[in-house]
Amino acid sequence: MFNANMTGARPEDRLPLWRAYSEFFLDTELDELSYAYVARTVLESGLGLEAAEAVLWNEVFPVLHANLRNHLGVWDGWSDAWLLAHLRVASGPAVRAGPRATVAEIERCWHRMCAHWSEPQPG
Repeated sequence: MFNANMTGARPEDRLPLWRAYSEFFLDTELDELSYAYVARTVLESGLGLEAAEAVLWNEVFPVLHANLRNHLGVWDGWSDAWLLAHLRVASGPAVRAGPRATVAEIERCWHRMCAHWSEPQPG
């Protein structure tokens, strides 16, 4: 089920997730520490996994996916100011739309990140 906690979010609230997810779109090879960082950021966001995945596909992917197809792509990251100026908060379940190979690469990154993610256990 889609998490309603996504509605009403401000761009500033999303920035940590946008910054973390942008790692998936850099022209670099990610290591396990990078996936662990993204997983930790997802966990700290307070969003459930399904809602956090929707942020990736509906907010970050539409803007950054072209970097993976550009032979002169960004490799050192985007500034917070750039992310805030170009990404928009969206709602709804995750929609995977885009070039097939790029979608497959981001799905691979998502699954590798999920291997590092775990919901907090009731205390």
